[in-house]
Amino acid sequence: MNGGAGGGRVLFVTGGASGIGRAIARRFAAQGWFVALADVDADGMAATGALLPEGRWSAHALDVRDAAAWERALAESADAGGGRIDVVANNAGVPLGGPLAECSVAEIEQVIAINLTGATLGARAAHRWLAQAGKGACLLNTASAAAIHGAPGTSVYAATKAGLAALTEALDAE
Repeated sequence: MNGGAGGGRVLFVTGGASGIGRAIARRFAAQGWFVALADVDADGMAATGALLPEGRWSAHALDVRDAAAWERALAESADAGGGRIDVVANNAGVPLGGPLAECSVAEIEQVIAINLTGATLGARAAHRWLAQAGKGACLLNTASAAAIHGAPGTSVYAATKAGLAALTEALDAE
């Protein structure tokens, strides 16, 4: 973890080591938020952190497929950020391309486990923290246009993102 007392509003972002997660982290940091990065890529989180204000971020190892790791990372993040989490950006995801018949069972299971099961575990674990934060707290799930418009070579990825979109709608209704 990169030190520094939190304070103010706190963002917890999965997949914070690169891509969309890095962009989310930078955007929130630019608005004065404390940013808790979560990912399996420690070097990538350090690279993202180097782009954020000193003392206003922390890094937490998280494999989103592990429910206990979610609990630990969220608690560590809240501690680093001053005792709260206001937004959980459930962003970690992996692609899988190619015709379904050519995808291995291991590849299929990994994409479903990270993109859908991981996001579901994250939503479940985040609930307590977001409820404590109160009004304005938010769970942000990163889906994809692939959830709406299937394209050749994206069947498993599209299915996970459609599932994530449905999860998001159901949680909104809850």
